[in-house]
Amino acid sequence: MTAKGSHRILFLYSELAGYFIACARELGRAEWVEAVRIIHWPVNPEAPFEFGSTDEYELIDKSGLDRGALEKAVADFNPTALVCSGWMDSDYNRIARQWRPNISVVLTFDNWWTGSLKQRLAVWTSPVYIRRHFNRVWVPGEPQLPFARKLGFSDEHTATGFYCADPEPFLNVWEARKNREPANKLLYVGRYLPVKGVQELWAAFASLSDDFPEWELHCIGTGDLWEERMIHPKIIHHGFLQPHELTSHLIDAAAFVMPSKKEPWGVVLHEMAIAGLPLLASRAVGAATAFAIGGKNAYAFDQGKLDEVLNAFMTLPEDALKEMGKTSHERARIHSPQQWTMSCHKLIQS
Repeated sequence: MTAKGSHRILFLYSELAGYFIACARELGRAEWVEAVRIIHWPVNPEAPFEFGSTDEYELIDKSGLDRGALEKAVADFNPTALVCSGWMDSDYNRIARQWRPNISVVLTFDNWWTGSLKQRLAVWTSPVYIRRHFNRVWVPGEPQLPFARKLGFSDEHTATGFYCADPEPFLNVWEARKNREPANKLLYVGRYLPVKGVQELWAAFASLSDDFPEWELHCIGTGDLWEERMIHPKIIHHGFLQPHELTSHLIDAAAFVMPSKKEPWGVVLHEMAIAGLPLLASRAVGAATAFAIGGKNAYAFDQGKLDEVLNAFMTLPEDALKEMGKTSHERARIHSPQQWTMSCHKLIQS
């Protein structure tokens, strides 16, 4: 076993997000960790979050490294454990295979098992490909476990909880809203893409607007559908906001709506639960399995049923909304960056 305080954890990561950075920060503070280095893809222009290195972790943009420089950045760091986003980046795969014989090399992915040809091919080739690169797997939650098992990872070398919200800003929201009366305001936070179901949300809300004229739908985000966004007097489009700009929109929202047609996880659902918002989530959202409890803090719905759910929710009394929000907040506490760090330690030591 590696001595206390001598673990050097290397992440070969895709697109950075604030929730991952919060977990990396907590990991860098752990007494068993010496250093954390994160090599990552460039920031997505549709979600231009602002990040920088700190005392707890070091960030390196992969786009500025050629093959030799990338391998040198890994070798100079000399990791005792390596965590890799998926198996689609050939540069990352090459490094994983080089280091696998000597250290824990952890694969992360968020895909559900669907039985597609591509997934069946991955399962068939796993013994000579995926398992030759990785000896452990870390997935977001229950929906991903069947795929992990089919790829040949044992329960001993499998962990859940890879995606975790940064609770701090949303705990502040909870404190501000827990004794406040919710406004007649629904909230969407996400990209403007067809797969996110945002067009169906606009249409469903607009169809009910005459029956609920006091309600508004506030949408935060941008994407391919921005120019095609619905213009409606009760639908307010705010564009992309940095996390600190989001807070004021959460304090008085009655509920968070996540209508995705396909959402392997969806950390934003965890964030909104921490903030104490009732949840209206599609059954295609992976995080709903952890944080949305039907009949308690959430309405889960199938595609084509969003208008029915909105109608039912907007008729609820105010005390029911407040109780749902309280239950969301309590449920969200099942996972935190501290627990994420403990899961990381347990997995790489297994």
